[in-house]
Amino acid sequence: MYLPADQIPRDLNARLWAQLIAPRPLALVSTQDGAGVKNIAPFSSYAALSNYPPLIGLSFGLRPDGNEKRTLVNIRESGEFVINLVPRYMAEIMTQSAAHGEPKDDFVRLNVTPVPSETVAPPRIVECPAALECRLLQIVALPPSKCEFVVAQVTGVYLRDEFASDEGFDPMAADLLASVGVEDYISLNGEVLTLPKTWE
Repeated sequence: MYLPADQIPRDLNARLWAQLIAPRPLALVSTQDGAGVKNIAPFSSYAALSNYPPLIGLSFGLRPDGNEKRTLVNIRESGEFVINLVPRYMAEIMTQSAAHGEPKDDFVRLNVTPVPSETVAPPRIVECPAALECRLLQIVALPPSKCEFVVAQVTGVYLRDEFASDEGFDPMAADLLASVGVEDYISLNGEVLTLPKTWE
């Protein structure tokens, strides 16, 4: 089967890319606005751009209503965010985090615990096995799409003690979750699960 990329229907295109570029690491990204209201948003992928210094990338599309996502607004204003890695035991919380409306404290809404970060203002999620504190370097437009790509430098790394050693971090013990489709996921320990896609 051959599919010219510019002729793939949009609904199939989204599904196809989610299936072809797999597995993808999941993240719960924590930010806060100028008033200190904390936000948590799910991301079905993030990119490692460099390991020395460590650089991370996040891609943002627009909401269906054409507005920027709150996470991007917060990053643009504050220049800071935290990537919290998602283990299997937080799969349902990841799905619940996608709900959006009036700004509210998502740590309270999702019943997860904020812990102060060392180098940035947004807190990390204590229930996550690892977290990357990030400071914005630049936001790059990605025409012809309407997406924007955030490039950030990792300024601090938190590893929960039970998953850390002199060798670094044990992703298998943390049972990290990866996306392998639009609604399909697999944990590093082999569990396959389907969760409703609740975010754009």
